[in-house]
Amino acid sequence: MSNKSVLINKVLSKKSSKTLVCIKTFGCSINHSDSEVMAGLLQEAGYDVINSYSGEVENNDTISDTADAIIINTCSVKNLAESKFFRELRKWQDKDVKIIVAGCIPQAEPELLNTKLKDVSVIGTRQLVHVVDILKETLNGEIIHNINNDKNDRLNLPKIRKTGIIEILPISEGCLSSCTYCKTKLARGNLLSYPKEKIIKQFKAALADGCKEFWITSQDNGCYGFDIYRKEKYFLPQLLNDLLSIDGEFRIRLGMSNPDHVDRIKNELVETFKHAKMYKFLHIPIQSGNDRVLKSMKRCYTVKEFNGIIDLFRREIPEITISTDIIVGFPDEADREFEDTVKLVKHVNFDVLNLSRFWLRKGTEAESMKQLYSAVIKKRAEYLKKLFDGLSENNNKKFLNKEFTVLIDELGRHDSLIARDEYYKHIVIKNSTQNYKIGDFVKVKISSITRYDLVGEVIEKV
Repeated sequence: MSNKSVLINKVLSKKSSKTLVCIKTFGCSINHSDSEVMAGLLQEAGYDVINSYSGEVENNDTISDTADAIIINTCSVKNLAESKFFRELRKWQDKDVKIIVAGCIPQAEPELLNTKLKDVSVIGTRQLVHVVDILKETLNGEIIHNINNDKNDRLNLPKIRKTGIIEILPISEGCLSSCTYCKTKLARGNLLSYPKEKIIKQFKAALADGCKEFWITSQDNGCYGFDIYRKEKYFLPQLLNDLLSIDGEFRIRLGMSNPDHVDRIKNELVETFKHAKMYKFLHIPIQSGNDRVLKSMKRCYTVKEFNGIIDLFRREIPEITISTDIIVGFPDEADREFEDTVKLVKHVNFDVLNLSRFWLRKGTEAESMKQLYSAVIKKRAEYLKKLFDGLSENNNKKFLNKEFTVLIDELGRHDSLIARDEYYKHIVIKNSTQNYKIGDFVKVKISSITRYDLVGEVIEKV
């Protein structure tokens, strides 16, 4: 039984003498990493913590009534994420629980501190190291608002990992871009790369803790080091090479990297990807298949340049998994411009497509642009999703009956486990929790497929 389950059972049966703090996280891997650090700092200070608790716990009134405080770590990337947060906030405001709001929403919209968030404490994205003090004052009845833009270090701090073998390792915060639709820039600011030595130190500590899968994450990994280093040997490929050279049995997954920055390091990066410990998984968001729309978005690359990157990686690593992001219905996107996106999806045949309808975000440049009708955006999104669903299922067929050595990194549903092969494919292993566990390397044979998953049967433990 996991430590989380033990704690949950404890508070359900009898309230602990310690103060119990729940953390609810919305958004990206950076937010989850921030929540893991806050949980670690609070546990070190003597609090009981339930971090990123599951739906079972989230909906359990006993847990809600038992908790002394809730930290809600927010995401501002879409209207939907904000709506979910405010529903969550209202739920906790109806209970006798102290509330702290963290993350991007209050940081991007400080005026909320005088309106919807005036009666709860707020901790900014660069104030995580103060979470213990803010909690203490909040428990004493004070309302604390701290969104100062300090450059506090978030590496090499205590943490409680959501999944014990996965280390979410931030290498920077902020970015160099000025995308007209993005609200995250308002919250996270300009690029601040962390020194390589501190990243390596945290990597080694996590490895010693038993981590076997490392997620290299930030708002844009591709521009790592551009602000603090002057020589290319210190940029992303060299950082990854230094991590890959460390002794141990582990895998590294590189998170999102924007095309304009990848283009500058693509030759070095593709060689790094060939390393046996590197997942052959490239997350590179195109956002639109039309150059005029890209220019309106202030995306600093062309479709031709993007295709050049994909061609290079697929030529050097033919089976590489290519993941991308696309925004449908950007302001004033014409039918023919949307068709260019459709053609690109067909041409590249992406393995993973994160599809978003355009969301008007307060405070962004796109807010003042001419908006499309929601019905048009919905129709285009549904068309593109249907197209991709067909491509995805067809792509998965080529893996039938193939064998892979995989790392089990997640619990699935109905006694299943989730594993990843060297291309970071999502592989479901059914009826397996009695014989195998998270962190095991096993050899599987793909016995069936679904639209988005591969289903494997274990041949042997490696």
